[in-house]
Amino acid sequence: MKEKQRSLQEHLKYGIVILAAGTSRRLGTPKQFLLYKGDTLLNNAIKTATEVNAGALVVILGAETATLNVPVIHNPDHNEGMASSIRHGVQYMKERVENIILMVCDQPHVNAAHLSALIAKHKTTGARIVASYYEDRKGVPALFDQTLFPELLSLTGDTGAKRIIEKHEADTAIVPFPPGAIDIDTEEAYQALITATPGK
Repeated sequence: MKEKQRSLQEHLKYGIVILAAGTSRRLGTPKQFLLYKGDTLLNNAIKTATEVNAGALVVILGAETATLNVPVIHNPDHNEGMASSIRHGVQYMKERVENIILMVCDQPHVNAAHLSALIAKHKTTGARIVASYYEDRKGVPALFDQTLFPELLSLTGDTGAKRIIEKHEADTAIVPFPPGAIDIDTEEAYQALITATPGK
């Protein structure tokens, strides 16, 4: 029982930021609200993140509005690109948790087991970054410890956190996640996802 309580307390040191403020230019419609498995991609991402029982959770939205049962930040600078949403998420989290997982809502195969694996890898390695690994590259979902919050807050443009992962490659652990290569950026990708998931 004590071990379980200790594990739960450790989880409270981790927060999850769902980045969902993209303009979906290539898709032509807000990808956050595409239907998959009986719900929107965004709500599926929220359910996944909630199952982890992390210490904090926040969704970053752009111009879209949505009624959600988790904290939401509307990013007025969303047209700048991914970096602005990361800054808003880190600003919200920095006084609440010691580590942040950045995830997006258009990777439909991300599940709670994978997010928990990122946390477990961080606990065992102490790496400053734990990234998902797919298609021979490191990417999101990715975990960053608090020593990197200032660098996340200094990001600009549409580069996301890739630059930080590359800069600290020697201090980055990975968790293999081949399904992470599937993201929904185009209508073709969405139709392929639906076709591969009968009845969804």
